[in-house]
Amino acid sequence: MTTSRLRVVQRSEDVTGASDDVFVIEQSLGYLVNALARAFTRALADRIRPHGVTPAQWAVLLVLWAEDGPTQTVLSRRVAIETPTMVRTLDRMERDGLVERRRDPRDRRRVNVTLTEQGRSLRDVLVPCAVAVNEVATSDMDREERLQAVEYVRRMLMALTPRRREAGQP
Repeated sequence: MTTSRLRVVQRSEDVTGASDDVFVIEQSLGYLVNALARAFTRALADRIRPHGVTPAQWAVLLVLWAEDGPTQTVLSRRVAIETPTMVRTLDRMERDGLVERRRDPRDRRRVNVTLTEQGRSLRDVLVPCAVAVNEVATSDMDREERLQAVEYVRRMLMALTPRRREAGQP
């Protein structure tokens, strides 16, 4: 396929003639995964919004439920957002009583983020919201197809994320 002759169309039904020189948007894995991520985010937001939590805050809470007390830098890396964005998210979460930031007593340059009781208590309310979204998204799949979908997405993440690939992380 040469880019000088490349045509872009929305759907495969829009293709006329030879298809070697056509990029079909709705058959692009990157496009579809991006649309899927946005749909997941919207569906999750609809379920967690009544509890006063945004998708950005959800991502932080999820990491903290797994390991409470990381530094802001580590938390930013695990959630995969830039440090300034993490600072603003944590400002809101601290204001809302979900987290606390404390200077590390061993190294005053580091700030650790810990859940408050309110932040911890949301786990049993919010995790079922995420489980429900996953169940809706995969409702037309059997168990084996769901496992395969997860494995395929993990493999693509590994292929596209060099640091994860080197560390052997999903």
